[in-house]
Amino acid sequence: MTDAPDRPEQQPDADGVASTDEVTVRRAPKIGVFLIMGALAGVLVSLILTSLFPFDQGQGVASTYGYFALWGLTFGGALGAVVAVVIDQVSSRRARRLQASRERVDAPDATEVEGELE
Repeated sequence: MTDAPDRPEQQPDADGVASTDEVTVRRAPKIGVFLIMGALAGVLVSLILTSLFPFDQGQGVASTYGYFALWGLTFGGALGAVVAVVIDQVSSRRARRLQASRERVDAPDATEVEGELE
């Protein structure tokens, strides 16, 4: 048998359309953004490192940069993922438990529209 989290009973109001629940609120990072930014940083570092050191005249600048950009892209993306996971763990520790109110709202009756629709 697993331990179920303590959940407060829903308390409807007089109309029976609202209830309160306990929810967890936290700021979570968008992992995709960290992956993309890490990959772009890795490509930029590859460009800087490629331009700092002499290259083989037979290969050319573009092919040397392309080769190292693939490594920079991979390592930068991996580093971005690690940073995102660490930030996600920190944000989960700072999560807050709050009371949230849920209300049921019925849609208004459909009325006919006067005039023409475009």
